[in-house]
Amino acid sequence: MVPSAGERELVLALADDELCVGQNHAWWIAIGPFLEEDLAFTSIAQDELGHARSLYSLLTDDVDELAYGRRDNEYRSAHIAELLCHDWSWALVRHVLHDIAEQIRWSALVGSSWEELSHLAERVLGEEQFHLQHGSSLLNRLLADELGQQRLTPAILELAPMGREYFVSSDDQLAENGIMTMPLAVQEQLWIDQTGELFEQYDININFGSEAPFAGRSGIRSADFAELHEEMTAVLRIDPQARW
Repeated sequence: MVPSAGERELVLALADDELCVGQNHAWWIAIGPFLEEDLAFTSIAQDELGHARSLYSLLTDDVDELAYGRRDNEYRSAHIAELLCHDWSWALVRHVLHDIAEQIRWSALVGSSWEELSHLAERVLGEEQFHLQHGSSLLNRLLADELGQQRLTPAILELAPMGREYFVSSDDQLAENGIMTMPLAVQEQLWIDQTGELFEQYDININFGSEAPFAGRSGIRSADFAELHEEMTAVLRIDPQARW
C-alpha cells in the first residue's frame, strides 16, 4: 500500500512517539529506584523501540535514516513523549499517560484498511497491555500513600493536559477512509475519561483545557528534544555504518 500524506503523517507521529518514549525509558536502565523497575523499564523500552521500528518499516526500507536522519522539524512526536523526565515521579506519570493513550490508539488501528498496520496493531496490543498494567499498578500503590501523592501530583497536573496531543492529526478523514476504526476526537475523549477517572479517585482533578496542543505534530520541537536526539543518535555518530 502506498500511504497518502495524511496516513503517512499518522504512522510517523505514532512511530516518533514510540521512539522518543522508548529512548527515554532506556535512560533509566541501571539507575531505576529499585531492581524491579530497572528490569521493567528495560523491557518496556525495548518494546517501544521495536514498535517504532515496525512502524517506520511501513514507510521506508531505510529505517535508520527515517528514525535518526531527519531534521528536527521533520519529527512529529508529541512534546510529552520528548520530555526527558529524569525525575522518577515524572517518568512514572508519563509512562502511565502514554500507555493509556497507546492502548486506545493501537486499538483503533485493529481492523484498519491498511492491512499491514492492522496486523501490527494486533501484535502490539498484547505488549501495550503489559506496559499499562505495570505502570498503573505501581502508580496506584504510590497514590494510595500520602507522601506518594505529594510527589506525584505536580507531575500529573502538568503532564496530563499535554497528553491530548497524542490525538492530534492534520488529516480528519482517517476514520472515514478506514485507516482507523475510531475518529481521533473519540479516542481523545476516551483517553480524557480514563485518565480523569484514574486520578479522581485520589481527589486529583485535572484541567485538560479546551484544545489539544499541536506544536509537536506541526514540527516544533520541545526544549528537551535536542538532548534526547543527541542520546539516540550517539551510536551513529561514533559508527556511521551501524544499523538498528
